Amino acid sequence: MSEDYSPAIHYLSDLMASRDHARKQWKKDAGDLIGAHELAFSALVKMIQRHSAKRIDKPEQHVEGQICLIAQFLIGIEVCETAISEGMYSQAAALLKQELETIAGIDEYNNGTRKEGVTPRISKTGPTAGFGPVYGRLNEICHVSRHEIAKNLVTGQVGETVGANIMPIYNKDLALFLYAQHVHYITLVARQADVLFESVYGAGISDEEKTWVGTAISIMLKSGLMDASPTAPEEAAEYIRATKNGELPAV
Repeated sequence: MSEDYSPAIHYLSDLMASRDHARKQWKKDAGDLIGAHELAFSALVKMIQRHSAKRIDKPEQHVEGQICLIAQFLIGIEVCETAISEGMYSQAAALLKQELETIAGIDEYNNGTRKEGVTPRISKTGPTAGFGPVYGRLNEICHVSRHEIAKNLVTGQVGETVGANIMPIYNKDLALFLYAQHVHYITLVARQADVLFESVYGAGISDEEKTWVGTAISIMLKSGLMDASPTAPEEAAEYIRATKNGELPAV
């Protein structure tokens, strides 16, 4: 190549600039959702770190399976948040599908219905109850089977020229929908980890961590981007009651 940098390097440089622009737009529109994400994420991280040094002698498969899936979920949080915040919505939807399947898998291990080699099912009961339509919507966004959706994700206009754009195109409404799902899923896994650690170690989530999760849930409910009804409202209410005047606590 005669250029100092390859076309791939030039494109990646432009892509990173475009992603940064999308993130700046998102920060203006997100409101308290970013704070809710930090609170839920912090609660999950701190809870896992507190228990990670504790030894389990010969854990049963259902316990080991849950621990592995929770760890995988935690590792993927940053890349999913980045995909949403930086306008890569099709990729984000695929990651959110995986997050939702992980939640279903943890639940299957917990209730003894997990089947090896089978994708976890979005159930009509448990933490994924009511998520069937959302799962379908995520499928539509991340798959190439729906032309109109694929076209809308990448169609841009320069002057009078309209066509597929090779840079992310910011979409506020889609970002809100995907980000709200992501935060919601983190709160669900935090509650699953709480139950698991309580059963294994005799202690799950701390009061501080419960406050963080409860505040994140409260923010989501107030924003109208989360409906408590599909996901055990009484259990969610327990976390919300741990909040302090609905304010954002320090993390």
